[in-house]
Amino acid sequence: MNSQIPDIFKNYVNKKLKMPGQNGTIEIELQVNDDSKTYIKSLLSKAPFLIQKAIYPDTDYPNFAHIYMMSSSGGILQGDEQKIDVVMGTNSAARITTQSATKIYKMEDGYASQYISIHNQEGSYLEFIPHQIIPFKSSRFYQEVNLEVEGNAVLVYSEIISAGRIASGEKFDFDLCFLRTSAHRNGQMLFTDVMSLSHKDKANLESIFGGKDIFSTIYIIGSSIQIERIVDEINLATKNISLLASCSSLPHNSGIIVRILADSVSEIISLTESVSGILRSVTKKNYKIEPTISNSSIDVA
Repeated sequence: MNSQIPDIFKNYVNKKLKMPGQNGTIEIELQVNDDSKTYIKSLLSKAPFLIQKAIYPDTDYPNFAHIYMMSSSGGILQGDEQKIDVVMGTNSAARITTQSATKIYKMEDGYASQYISIHNQEGSYLEFIPHQIIPFKSSRFYQEVNLEVEGNAVLVYSEIISAGRIASGEKFDFDLCFLRTSAHRNGQMLFTDVMSLSHKDKANLESIFGGKDIFSTIYIIGSSIQIERIVDEINLATKNISLLASCSSLPHNSGIIVRILADSVSEIISLTESVSGILRSVTKKNYKIEPTISNSSIDVA
């Protein structure tokens, strides 16, 4: 599992002694029942992670499961190695998010790591929308994300990275923050996207962040999505707002990538919600998240 960790982390050694909660684990599989309602088929969680029971708060999409990942710890500490595995069963539809920001605390010697694996099976739809990552001063964090999206499935995956604890006067004071995201279909690599941020390059990070405090990426992965239509609607959603955003096609016709720069997390969350709404609207017939219509004579366009 550690084979892809960059050499720059080898200068930092974690203590062999493992404390309770350092190996947090989530393994969750979602399926649909006979009524096309998505539910949690199997779940394994290990401290400090907790999973809330699936809820269905959206009356427009009553079969669409909303799931919250929670942590009993205040954040990620030196030596932590967390693992999140999500399997979306055929035709399932869900949104998974976290209850708060992921804080990466100051470290003396070592580093922390997180591994996320998502498998979208045929016809499934998932929005994986965690809150922002906040790397504190002198922290070192490695994240590796592997996405497997089968044919006729759609995955909306987002990452939000803060320049630091801005309110405490920390900006680009973390030592290392390395994010690697890879996507596959049927064993074929679709793309790999890497963000490597280092305190040594602090002078350049201001330009990378465009003078803003928050950087976000949204990956919309799917072989059958209407790329041109979605890009047009996203561009329309970004008009007349203060943040900076752009979108383009991913390699191998695999989907769309959206980059966002802003000074406020709320601005990014608002645009991410708009993007999710666009995807739900465009894909609702194919991915079984169509709204319930009480009058059978009304046709959903």
